Amino acid sequence: MMEWLLIIDGGATKTACAVVHAESGEIKYTNSTSGSNYQAIGVESATKILQALLAKVQDFLQKQDCLNIAVATFAMAGIDSPKDHEIVSAIVHSAVSALQLKIDTLIIENDAQATLLGVTAGQAGALLIAGTGAIAYAFDGTQVVRAGGWGHRAGDEGSGYWLGQEIIRAIFRMEDGRGEPTILKNAVYDYLQIQDVTELAAWLFHPSYTNAKLAKMGAFLADAVTKKDSCAIQISMRAAHELVLLARAVLKKVDYRGGTFSLYCNGGAIKHNPFIFKTFSQEMKSMYPRIEVSLCEHQPIYYLMDRTKRAYDSL
Repeated sequence: MMEWLLIIDGGATKTACAVVHAESGEIKYTNSTSGSNYQAIGVESATKILQALLAKVQDFLQKQDCLNIAVATFAMAGIDSPKDHEIVSAIVHSAVSALQLKIDTLIIENDAQATLLGVTAGQAGALLIAGTGAIAYAFDGTQVVRAGGWGHRAGDEGSGYWLGQEIIRAIFRMEDGRGEPTILKNAVYDYLQIQDVTELAAWLFHPSYTNAKLAKMGAFLADAVTKKDSCAIQISMRAAHELVLLARAVLKKVDYRGGTFSLYCNGGAIKHNPFIFKTFSQEMKSMYPRIEVSLCEHQPIYYLMDRTKRAYDSL
């Protein structure tokens, strides 16, 4: 009988899925929908999003005449404590139980931790993610440690959300006469289809506002930096420094002693802003010459697939 693997990558901005043929490792079905971090959208909304996505997975598997999944990995944002894991597990079980899917082995874990174990292929290494939020994980071969990821209200420095905040603050300062001019203003106004600063202030409290929309503004930095916009350069440098502090913290927790070590970086805030990545890499290399800093080449779903395939092979 044909066996399947299911991978769900439930991030704050997007929830992606892949159905993989267990033996060949070939992806046979993919889909995506909106973010499913229950901390941002609530338990009920997260459950509905997962259930709708899984219903489409079920439709695909019914056409294959097999509803049995050997291993399913749910790599979910918002799992930051044992209590979070309990809540997310309940969400996943609720979504699955509403359908006819049969899952033999179910893995539910933090999305960044799962990606780390996938990108390092289970070897020692570290992963820094600067997407909507910012978090770092490191693995020394036996234990996984974490730094950051404390949420947009009090943390996530260097993340896409943080970049969006800094850009908005810079525009307010500029409009008040408290800060320097920046071309970021035009990019933001065009993006939101607004005309002036009062509309910008109103948008922050409008029902259409989302953290994800604010985080997307971080993408405007790259173009502004190439045009030598001083404000954009300053924001980018601060972001890089914050991410260095995050990476250093997780290396300290894993008791890094200066040997050869891989540090992978992922997330739009760092992948789509070359100046931030370059500045971050240079700072890290100056302090840790034997650390190899690189960007993840693939989407997280591919690293999660590797993680899931190794779990299947170990059964």
